[in-house]
Amino acid sequence: MIRHMRHLAKEEDGFITIFLLVTTLIVMLSLMTMVAGVALGAHKLATATYMWFGEALNFSTNTANITGMAENTPVNTDIAMKNFISAFARMTNTTFTGNQFNSGPGSPYPGPITLNSFTRVNPGDPIPYGTARQPGFMASITVPVWGKSLPFIGPQYVTVPMKYFAPVKSTQLMR
Repeated sequence: MIRHMRHLAKEEDGFITIFLLVTTLIVMLSLMTMVAGVALGAHKLATATYMWFGEALNFSTNTANITGMAENTPVNTDIAMKNFISAFARMTNTTFTGNQFNSGPGSPYPGPITLNSFTRVNPGDPIPYGTARQPGFMASITVPVWGKSLPFIGPQYVTVPMKYFAPVKSTQLMR
């Protein structure tokens, strides 16, 4: 291999071949670095969004527990939905319209986050990885983590679907 490279370096054709080889390697390394950077940025945004999503849903589920008692917990779905939308919109710096959280100024999202579902879950209902043992809420969103506007096509996004279940938690004070 090294003898072959020395032979190519001595000839004019070999010099051009080595020059093209080195140029191709530099371009390939640059592209791989760029793709890795975009992937790490998208992963960071998706991870942060999932944590905000879980915290907003936990908060809204706790506010829906009207009495704070562990038994026969009356759960208000409307309060939970309103509090989830408010909390998640503040965390992500978005505004909620219809079923989408639209990114505003300063928001890291390239497009709207879509709220696919927000449902009440009763004991025995199926949830991801099993069945619910207590009441709660399950929400599903689709988050754009990277986007570009393509000519003649328009904006295109790489999206990540997310689903989260938050059980109703109760606080009982000792008397």
